[in-house]
Amino acid sequence: MTATIRVLVVDDVRLVLTSLRRLLERAGFHVEVAESGADALALLGRAEVDIVLSDFMMPGMNGIELLREVAAKWPHVRRAMLTAQADKDLLDRSLADGLLHAAFQKPWNNQHLVADLFRIRAS
Repeated sequence: MTATIRVLVVDDVRLVLTSLRRLLERAGFHVEVAESGADALALLGRAEVDIVLSDFMMPGMNGIELLREVAAKWPHVRRAMLTAQADKDLLDRSLADGLLHAAFQKPWNNQHLVADLFRIRAS
């Protein structure tokens, strides 16, 4: 039996958090949610997480800033971005330099998102 993959979803829009929680839990993931980068960092300080899936545009700390901090403090945690607003060049550079393991556009395709989260956890 394989261990459940633990995902932290970070987005400042509650509807997005609710939708992703429902989708990922149905796919067998254990899901935590945070509405800001600061909340995500606090949660990471007390909970084991395999993947952080973050929005880009959030008040206070954007997703790239958050994922840089995650990479520095928890390098074993896989990092992904789900956004409608990030600059494509920034995402491409972040993927190339290893900050991101995956990037997804909103609106997302449920099947592709789930499959890619399983894939990045295994890589």
